[in-house]
Amino acid sequence: MFSITDNLARTWLSSLVLLLAAACLRAQQSSPMVPIESYVRVNGVQYAQGKSAPLLADMYLPKDSGPHPAIVFIHGGGWTGGSRTGWSKLIAPFAEHGYVGMAIDYDLSPGVRFPVALEECKESIRWLRAHASEYRVDPNRIAVAGGSAGGELAALVALTNGDPRYESGTFKNFSSSVKAAILYSADLDLTKFSETDDAILPYLGGSCSAQHDLCLEASPQFHLGGKLPPIFVGQGNADEDVPYSQFTSFVAAYKKANGNITPFTAEGGPHAYAAEPQWFQANADAALSFLRKNL
Repeated sequence: MFSITDNLARTWLSSLVLLLAAACLRAQQSSPMVPIESYVRVNGVQYAQGKSAPLLADMYLPKDSGPHPAIVFIHGGGWTGGSRTGWSKLIAPFAEHGYVGMAIDYDLSPGVRFPVALEECKESIRWLRAHASEYRVDPNRIAVAGGSAGGELAALVALTNGDPRYESGTFKNFSSSVKAAILYSADLDLTKFSETDDAILPYLGGSCSAQHDLCLEASPQFHLGGKLPPIFVGQGNADEDVPYSQFTSFVAAYKKANGNITPFTAEGGPHAYAAEPQWFQANADAALSFLRKNL
């Protein structure tokens, strides 16, 4: 039989173990480096300075020596919200297959308008090339990916390869060009949205009719001249946020311009189809197959 003193000692010891376990958990959660089975995620790396705060990226680094092809991931959120952290599920299959992932934030400050976010996305690619040896990246094999509003930005990054108008910020002695793009449920033609759309108004500083030239400039659909990079584009045909007709029009126009485009339709899929269990694996497999051929 245990004495009262023994019971008190056991209670104290149990409490100590719980406190230590909680402390360890807090330390893991706050650590900038998160080990995964086949890759390591390094959180909160600054790649640039935004208008009101540093611009950060999460790096997904395969554990083998490389050098690896890389993908810069651009989040959605209507150009006014969202975060780089929302991409982790979609990036994992690429990191597991040997691709470095760089999930970036861009400036969402009030009053920041197009093309600031596009310039920042291009700056992230120049930064990645400048730090290629540090992160074991092959600087000649960089792609860009994005979803929704981030898909519009990713498409524009790829379709304006070599365009000096959008080169701003640091590391200008490095190229911001990419070899390929992956788009999920992307906003491809801003002229097709409502004149009172609460995302486009702050993004352009007015409606598409009021900012006509800027609206065309911000629409990938109107950048299909010259040398076109390979593009994978996926969308659900039950998308209620971005009309599926934008997808079909973009694919048709890209083919007409002799561009290399790989379409993926999620039958019955919603706007966020790429993260939904029903389409997740098929979408990831199709995107990986596309990259193996084009990156």
